[in-house]
Amino acid sequence: MTLPGIESFLIGECRAFGVPVGTVWDGWVVAAGDPEPLLSRAGTLRAIVDVAWTGPADAVPARLPTAERLWCENQWINEGRRASAAFAAASCAAGGAEIVAAPDGPPAMVCIVDRSGRALIGRAVAWGLERRRPYRVALMARSLNPAMARAMAMASRARAGDVFLDPFCGSGTVLAERALLGPCRLVGLDIEAGAVDAAGRTLSGFVLDGSRAGRAGTAGGAVGDDASGALQVELRVADARALPLPEGSVTAAATNPPFGHRMGRAADNADLYPRALREVVRALRPRGRVVVLTGDRRHLRRAVQACGSALRQRSEARVWLGGLEPILGVYDRTEAALP
Repeated sequence: MTLPGIESFLIGECRAFGVPVGTVWDGWVVAAGDPEPLLSRAGTLRAIVDVAWTGPADAVPARLPTAERLWCENQWINEGRRASAAFAAASCAAGGAEIVAAPDGPPAMVCIVDRSGRALIGRAVAWGLERRRPYRVALMARSLNPAMARAMAMASRARAGDVFLDPFCGSGTVLAERALLGPCRLVGLDIEAGAVDAAGRTLSGFVLDGSRAGRAGTAGGAVGDDASGALQVELRVADARALPLPEGSVTAAATNPPFGHRMGRAADNADLYPRALREVVRALRPRGRVVVLTGDRRHLRRAVQACGSALRQRSEARVWLGGLEPILGVYDRTEAALP
């Protein structure tokens, strides 16, 4: 199980770790073989379920394994009309089990419903894997789901030696997930000093390839790790609309700007998005890449258009994230100058 919309990243991890992939549907990759390699290495993995049955939610067979507690989830908020039938079917399948909305531990059995009304029922083998990251010591309100942050880092085309930027770094989840993909220099910026401090706590003591990163400074100095140089961290309080970075100094960027819904105001994004994206594009080297996750599609698309031929869209996907349906946009920096 992963987040709906980023299945392709989990498929890539499955194949990289030798796990054969079969059917793929909203948030799920049905695979055969030993899932053990994925448990400690697949960053987009959220859960593993031993599937008992899949099919239409209103056609669950009467005889299925029973459980004391059943967790039901409707993956897409715009398809809530399908949930009631699925819940009823799942309740019958579980033999009158207690249905829990948000389990505090691994549920015995789960029922997941996709946009087409198809259900998956099975026993939970591993649950909540994305919440077990050891770096998660400084969570803030609206901290990004680590599985989504890993997908963003992967989409940035992570390469050894990257200078990787997050201009809205928050508590540093995207930066931490990029560090887990290999040696790089991390540049995290945020307009809130409290966020920069939280990111420093997230990245301090971070272990990468056996090396421990040093203090993550908040005054603007680059802080390296011990003798290996595997990880460098630079954190600053800065406005994304005026990045304190030279032109062409960044090789990749990924960020999660305010949606204007649960954080920030949509009216402010009309100014924030085009100015911030333009600054990121200015700082990117040609053939660099920027990944943006936002629920404000309108202002992101206007910001991309304002960059003209300097930015080329590579992909755009709708994802499901904690009751919201933002888009994950991937864009490449071209050789063209900013208009």
